[in-house]
Amino acid sequence: MNVDPRFNQQTPPPLVVMTDLDGTLLDHNTYSYTPAIPVLARLKAAGIPLILNTSKTAAELEVIRKELENSAPYVVENGSAVFIPAEYFDGELENPAQKSGYYMHVLGALRSEILELVHKIRIDKKFLFTGFADMEVSEVIAHTGLSETDAILAATREFSEPLIWQDSARQLLNFEALIANHGLRLLKGGRFVHVIGACDKGKCLHWLRERFTNSCGARPAFVALGDSQNDVAMLNAADTAVIVRSSKHEPPVLEKRSSIIITEEIGPQGWADALTQILDETLS
Repeated sequence: MNVDPRFNQQTPPPLVVMTDLDGTLLDHNTYSYTPAIPVLARLKAAGIPLILNTSKTAAELEVIRKELENSAPYVVENGSAVFIPAEYFDGELENPAQKSGYYMHVLGALRSEILELVHKIRIDKKFLFTGFADMEVSEVIAHTGLSETDAILAATREFSEPLIWQDSARQLLNFEALIANHGLRLLKGGRFVHVIGACDKGKCLHWLRERFTNSCGARPAFVALGDSQNDVAMLNAADTAVIVRSSKHEPPVLEKRSSIIITEEIGPQGWADALTQILDETLS
């Protein structure tokens, strides 16, 4: 079902849904979203924007969004940049960069700047880690389980660098402190630790909430779904937070104390169950 790239601005959406992908909408091991298909159709039918907010790259999301027939704004590389389809919102965005028919709002740092710093620190302090920039495509495949085509897209990064940490926990803390002195952050994801700029998934939610509010004249309620530590800022910023249970780790701990759902099922089945409950309550 294709939809107009611009949501119905005369009637504000009843909700805006923002979701992580790996381990949340997509199965951690197979990357399947089959259990979520009926709910995805229900969101489209109700005119509810589905915003993908992920550690994945813009190149990866181009493929995934086409498969999902998703035409909403999306967020790449752990909150580093927001891509907005042209004419999605009424009015002009402040100082937008344009890229392939999208407005791009950058909140993070460029990967070239990140690599220059982390490689210098690795040499100076003798840290042990391997980043995507150090890997051949075959190594990316081995660490992610992706196909060759998908691994190439995953390595096409613009704003972050995923690392496989091979040193001690104490050294990771030292590394984190050193990059913080240069305005960079460390996020622990499901498979990697990610070096990014002074951004997070929550800042993108706040920024997009303001865009929706300004465009349609009402503040929509945001539902956010995620499974791991790098989703915490997004979950805390949402009106309703859904922690999707994982088979790989314990649910992350949130600062917020209300409007939290922790799913019984893992991955896309838990995602679908939680949103079904929320949609039943919202649309009834």
